[in-house]
Amino acid sequence: MLIDTRHGIKAVDEEILTLLDRSAVTFQVVLTKADKVKAVDREAIFTQVRAALQKHPAAFPEIILTSSEKGDGIETLRAVIATLA
Repeated sequence: MLIDTRHGIKAVDEEILTLLDRSAVTFQVVLTKADKVKAVDREAIFTQVRAALQKHPAAFPEIILTSSEKGDGIETLRAVIATLA
């Protein structure tokens, strides 16, 4: 599930996470646009997302932080996707 780092988990995201839990569908959260947020704010969002995911048993425990502009986290994301294929 892609979540914009600038906004964190919004109400609509929470609805989808709950739906995935109810459907017993394991999911991975990928925080996007990490380069658009200051490091201090990024850490706060990361903490908020991690706390929210603890309420969702279907969530994969790792959160991948990415920036397509700078390429941060892209190799990690590719590796995770490759293990699924």
